[in-house]
Amino acid sequence: MVKPDSSSVFEYIFGLTVPGVKLELSRVKDFMEVLGKPYTAYPVIHIAGTNGKGSTAAMLAAILGAYGFKTGLYTSPHLVTPNERIRVGNTLVPDEFIIRHVEEWRDTIDALGITFFEVLTALGMVYFKQESVDYAVLETGLGGRLDATNVVDPIVSIITSISMDHENILGDDLATIAGEKAGIIKPLRPIILGKNFRVVRQVIEQKSQLVGAPYTYVPDSVKIRQVEIQGLSQHVRLSIDHQTLGVDLPLLGHHQVENFANVLATLNVLGFSLDASIIQKGLNEMVWLGRLQTLRKGPLVLYDVAHNPEGLARLLESLHELDMDDCIVIAAFNARKNIRPMVDMLEQWSGAVIYSIFAGHSALTIDALERMGVHSEDISRNLQDAYERALELRSSGQQSICFVGSHYLAETLFPMFQDVENS
Repeated sequence: MVKPDSSSVFEYIFGLTVPGVKLELSRVKDFMEVLGKPYTAYPVIHIAGTNGKGSTAAMLAAILGAYGFKTGLYTSPHLVTPNERIRVGNTLVPDEFIIRHVEEWRDTIDALGITFFEVLTALGMVYFKQESVDYAVLETGLGGRLDATNVVDPIVSIITSISMDHENILGDDLATIAGEKAGIIKPLRPIILGKNFRVVRQVIEQKSQLVGAPYTYVPDSVKIRQVEIQGLSQHVRLSIDHQTLGVDLPLLGHHQVENFANVLATLNVLGFSLDASIIQKGLNEMVWLGRLQTLRKGPLVLYDVAHNPEGLARLLESLHELDMDDCIVIAAFNARKNIRPMVDMLEQWSGAVIYSIFAGHSALTIDALERMGVHSEDISRNLQDAYERALELRSSGQQSICFVGSHYLAETLFPMFQDVENS
């Protein structure tokens, strides 16, 4: 028997990406039946939201690891390789595991019409079972109610910040989108809701009451007492249940403090004794790329995957908090996103803005940018050219540069900066 070539297997699963989105759970449930419902082998923490769900998941998984628990983490999308979506601790699922199981499942995948995301979800669930994890933290891919991860019966569900995104799929108002996210709420299972608009709170509260799910609204449970920027981290003090904890948070931006509050509320609901030294150990060991990530220190070059209006607003707010109002922003967006509000925001930014195109068919085109009123002289044809232009524009040794936009930027940015001396 000829051993399958890794490139051919990865080409096959990437080929399962379909136009549009096939949000429908019955085929996923059929697939999981064939696989023996692997997600029943461990306790699951399930996370949905528009922004912050990945960071919340990463912090929570790292802290659970610091408490001594073997923890699986499933997130999406990936930045460079799909293996990033599935990890135990900081170890990514190996190619060999993916190849062996995809080859084994190929006939079933084809017969049921399983998509790329659904295959990766199944691989994660099976890998966590094989590795005998104590907990699995699962991030939804899109929405919640019909997301492939929503076959699980979690010990707790978390919903982070909800805003407008994927309107053509999830609905064109916040209440409808919140209703889709609320689909992860399960009868009698605790639900943690992060800071949100009132209309979102009403939807989640109503669903929680309907199914008897104990409900925690994080701002009512966790109080943010102090946030102090210290270089490229922030010292935060938060109180919960008459206890105050201080930690150094390696993720920048006030929104990350709110995400950390989500984590504390969840640990508290699960009955953990909140120990600042253990929590700090987990945060120190966390690997989470693309969130105001430092690509280079001299000059300071950052990368953030903010790809919708709320995400971009939070990024610009974070740059302001860091006294980087003159930061040169290089923006490269996915054509499938709601671009107009983001262009409007960047028109108001106090620093220079360069628009660019990333490699891939989903990139927003130069023509589309020009139709939105972006001047041609403000557009670079690729990220390398945009970076070189930004270096020319720098007016002082302190001026920083920030790449922002799609997750797809990483495939170009990481090789660009991998050999850079961070001095």
